[in-house]
Amino acid sequence: MSELKPQLLRLSEEIVSLSDRMDEIEFEESGSERYKIISRLKAIGDELVGILEKAQGDDLAFTHFALGSVCALLGYFKKAEEAYDAALDHWPDHVGILNEAYDVLIELGKFEKAKNFIERSMKHGGETPDVLYNYASLISHMGRIDEARITLINALARFPNDRGMKALLQELDLAKAQKQ
Repeated sequence: MSELKPQLLRLSEEIVSLSDRMDEIEFEESGSERYKIISRLKAIGDELVGILEKAQGDDLAFTHFALGSVCALLGYFKKAEEAYDAALDHWPDHVGILNEAYDVLIELGKFEKAKNFIERSMKHGGETPDVLYNYASLISHMGRIDEARITLINALARFPNDRGMKALLQELDLAKAQKQ
């Protein structure tokens, strides 16, 4: 194990915990807690930038991945994209990076690149309900409604209890009916 690995693992676990906590308080009036989380994420980001100077190989890729996660959580989407791209240079088929980068690319409006990433994620990580939902949602936003509907119908044949996919299919069906 490299000398950086324990530090990177600790920071990664903390990023996940902070992200989970941000999700929990999303709709609460918790300004002081949100401020503490954001401050800690910024400090982790600074620590990761310092690690970049000495990291190599897998540690460097992991550092970029973690930095991308921090930047995404803080809303620095362009910086997150750059960090994820750097991590993918080393780990081009890493499903976790591809999925996180997909979310950032959607925020940046880079739909073609997002489509490439989610297709790579499906190729290497399988077709999970969340990934299929995201794919259908993306291609519907790209104006390919019929393809999105077919994707959802096929996905629901495999995952019939997925409420998100059912709701998106109903939404697309309604939009199609209103157009006619």
